[in-house]
Amino acid sequence: MAIKPKSLNKIQATMALSLLLFAIMVGVAVFSDDGVMTVFNFKDELEKMKEGNVTLTRENKALQEEIEALKKDPLAVERVAREKLNLVRPGETVYQIVPHPDTP
Repeated sequence: MAIKPKSLNKIQATMALSLLLFAIMVGVAVFSDDGVMTVFNFKDELEKMKEGNVTLTRENKALQEEIEALKKDPLAVERVAREKLNLVRPGETVYQIVPHPDTP
């Protein structure tokens, strides 16, 4: 005498199929290219870009102020020439301090 496996009735089969389809839909919604995980990644990327925009705005403002100073202030031009271009006035003597190499 063989044991017969219990067969599912129609309601149980429908419920099982519904749960399987629901699990598949959730998996697709979470892990697909347009899913929830992608949305979270885009939100993080958006925040980084906003922070970058704030930094660039500050840098642009500083550069604009430097441009205005160079247009109006001759001392600003001299400062830039000395600091960035290493220029000196005629007759000035430049001293350079060279560190002594450590000997063992």
